[in-house]
Amino acid sequence: MRQVLEAVQRVSGAQLNIKEEPRRAGDPPSLVAATTRIREVLGWTPRFDDLDAIVRTALNWEKKLAGKAGI
Repeated sequence: MRQVLEAVQRVSGAQLNIKEEPRRAGDPPSLVAATTRIREVLGWTPRFDDLDAIVRTALNWEKKLAGKAGI
């Protein structure tokens, strides 16, 4: 989560008000996102594999949706 939040701040240029809390019961100690298996099994490749690019496209999508909300 920290890496994603840092990318959002970097790409958006906005400082987020981040509040860290202890893990909840049942939360894993760490998570790893890896595309190795889906690449091997299905031959799939992501269009974007850079976190900043992923965040940039997500923020652009949200801005687009927000623009349509006023119509």
